[in-house]
Amino acid sequence: MPSLTVDQITKLYRTGTEALSCVSFAVDPGTMLAVVGHNGAGKSTLLNIVSGLIRPTSGTVTTAVGRGRLMWAPQRTMVDWSLTVRQNIELVARLTRTPLSSVDRVLQLLDLDKVGSRQAEYISGGQLQRVQIGRALVADAAIYVLDEPTAGLDPAAGELVMEHLRERAAAGATVLVSSHDLDAVERTASDLVLLDEGRLRAHLPIQEFVRRAGATMKVSVVFAEPMPEPYPDRLATALPPEWALETDADRAALSVQVPLATGLRPVLAWLPPELEVRDLSAEKQSLRDVYLARYAERTPAPETVMVQK
Repeated sequence: MPSLTVDQITKLYRTGTEALSCVSFAVDPGTMLAVVGHNGAGKSTLLNIVSGLIRPTSGTVTTAVGRGRLMWAPQRTMVDWSLTVRQNIELVARLTRTPLSSVDRVLQLLDLDKVGSRQAEYISGGQLQRVQIGRALVADAAIYVLDEPTAGLDPAAGELVMEHLRERAAAGATVLVSSHDLDAVERTASDLVLLDEGRLRAHLPIQEFVRRAGATMKVSVVFAEPMPEPYPDRLATALPPEWALETDADRAALSVQVPLATGLRPVLAWLPPELEVRDLSAEKQSLRDVYLARYAERTPAPETVMVQK
């Protein structure tokens, strides 16, 4: 049973801007779902609706969790400026009836224990971001919704936060997180939702998304000895139509670009067995690569729409 169901959500603002249009998807427990897309794609609006901060113009959001089991961290800084760092996080713990021992755990996790007694208005922007994240993570929630949680954090802190969210999902929670850091998303999230101009373009496991988006793998081969003269032509003749071959001028190495789904075995079978291979390496295109190549423009072509059935 899905822990979260978004059904035909549309959001039309008074200015006439349609932020979301008929967005639908469901998320199961134990899923870390990344919400990706360009600025203005509707990510924050979607997360704010899921969190209950704003109401959709039409459509519904259904959660299979009780009151207080959804925790939210917005993109904008929203802390109690007159309270200390510890008090900010402790306030949420008390409101959610969370044991106060969790406050110390979160302070240590986010490296805030050294500034726990300082008022929020006297700490750095990065530390403020951590306080906001800490307020969301202090409770043992069923659903976590975080809008750009790594924005303003140094790389090490951002990696720590994303990894902790992955662990929460592995423990059975549902995590929704928006992020422009696609490398971190690929390392930690299991699924993604791609929004463009307020419309759902894809809802898929990340690796399936990368594969369907036409990702490739570059296989580089170095031979123990330069290939004899006929071999480059023979290899080119036997090359499958969707592969691309480059041979070094000295014939001692080559590289072949293949669809990611091809795998290494067909490439090894294509190489003549009499040629001794000294070194072989493979470099796969990442989520970031395929997104920048095919989805970075404001309106993806219709044929790129890949909604999970």
